[in-house]
Amino acid sequence: MDPSVHRSAKDIVIPTEEPFGEIKDGRTVKRFSFTNKNNITVRIISYGATITDILMPDKNGTLVDISLGFDTAAEYEDKHSYIGAALGRITERMKGSRFTIDGVEYNVSQNEGHNQVHGGFYGFDSKLFDAKIKGDRVEMTYVSPDGEEGFPGELTSVFTFQLTNDNELILGYSATTTKATPVNLSNHVYFNLEGHKAGKNGDHVLSVYTNRYIPIDEAFLPLGDGEIASVNGTKYDLQKPTLVRKVIEDIPVSCYVFGKRGTKKRVARLENPQNGRCIDVYTTEPGLDVYFSAHMKQNLYGKDGAKYGPNEEGGVCLIPMQYPSGANMPNFPDTILRPGETYNQTTIYKFGLI
Repeated sequence: MDPSVHRSAKDIVIPTEEPFGEIKDGRTVKRFSFTNKNNITVRIISYGATITDILMPDKNGTLVDISLGFDTAAEYEDKHSYIGAALGRITERMKGSRFTIDGVEYNVSQNEGHNQVHGGFYGFDSKLFDAKIKGDRVEMTYVSPDGEEGFPGELTSVFTFQLTNDNELILGYSATTTKATPVNLSNHVYFNLEGHKAGKNGDHVLSVYTNRYIPIDEAFLPLGDGEIASVNGTKYDLQKPTLVRKVIEDIPVSCYVFGKRGTKKRVARLENPQNGRCIDVYTTEPGLDVYFSAHMKQNLYGKDGAKYGPNEEGGVCLIPMQYPSGANMPNFPDTILRPGETYNQTTIYKFGLI
């Protein structure tokens, strides 16, 4: 049963809807806004099911936007940067852009050398979702046709967004398919707790609550058939609060391991000691991708004339997911969704103060 049924109207946050311009083919993009009783505002657009704004007060009540983004729908379409956007059909990289299901080999699009990243040339980040308000949630649906980017099956994906008065941004994901296909959905929101245009990305303090990670090669792909190793004694050890500036040059991207999927657990905390803002991350997924904007484009101009760029000029991404390249890594859990099954995933970003 929908848990909102048991809450009074004053306890839920109802979103609003407005137009947000058009994309090149003339279709209208919708924008949805939530504002809770604690003065936190979250905005999402139907292009790419993209989180565009997160306004959050600091310990003194000063309100700033802590998510990177752009001012217009046209910029999201033209810059194709993944900032704030849905990731699918897969998140992260697929080694060799191929996989085998039931003896049949499939070759998908190669948009990063011989590999695929984030679903191909035109992944879910560049799709216009069918979006509507359903009670205290925004529901966005995209039907990916059979063969899109080389993937088998018609995949129907539903992304939901909800903001609570407990300061939780709840992202829900579900999917069904007509043929067996890899599915690994997520969102690529970039956080900067000092404010999206402040820079100083290294001022963040990050904790990741696990001692295991997936070692990767120079192409950011899992080693061998998929290895899991201990972070103890390595640069990837973030079990204790770690100043991002100390590791920002050494960890271009990393995937941390939390075990079986399907059970909600707290996986990370991001905080800014200067202003007191923090985010706790909870997810049902077995992995967490951590990315400090190492490969962001130079001089990428965003909202309010902000200049984004790699490392210090970017943001921190905390992306819950299944293991990367899971469709062709024998040692990793199966990431194949089959007809009759439903893929489900929940991620929660809980905003607070230290």
